[in-house]
Amino acid sequence: MATHRTADLAPYLTGPAYAVGLLFVLMPVVDTLAQVWPAALGEPAWRYGTVGLGANYLISVLFGMLLMCLVAGLRQHRRTLRVLAIVNGVVAVVLLLAAIGFPLDVLQVGRGVPQDNPRTMWLFNAGAAKAELKYLLSVAVLGWLAVAAWRGGRAIPRPVADGVPALMHEQRQKE
Repeated sequence: MATHRTADLAPYLTGPAYAVGLLFVLMPVVDTLAQVWPAALGEPAWRYGTVGLGANYLISVLFGMLLMCLVAGLRQHRRTLRVLAIVNGVVAVVLLLAAIGFPLDVLQVGRGVPQDNPRTMWLFNAGAAKAELKYLLSVAVLGWLAVAAWRGGRAIPRPVADGVPALMHEQRQKE
């Protein structure tokens, strides 16, 4: 009769999972920068194009952040969760600033859209509204993820000097 052994694969997959999550976050940034470089922050058309292009990559960033938070939570990496909470919060604020400025750029760039075809203007406005919605939803999700990761980091017991979690250490002292 064959025996079944089960192994905890999590320690082997933790590093690769963090790497995949990080790639999901960094590659969209690299792709966006490669398409819009050199930066022209003073030009509304450049800002409009950059924010609009970035909207297409937000789901990848959200997935990567979630994956890294899940791994940190499941592996009880307290400090990593705290760092991810801060990073998620900062990214949420940056995206919120982009979402606030984007409608102004839409108004400025929209003046150059040909007005002779109503469909062209409708497509321009629909694309801008879709990008704005993606940013606002991403801000909400990243903010939520930041709070959840922060709370999750607080819920993980602090290790003590000998490597035994604090709750187990207290329990041993009572016995």
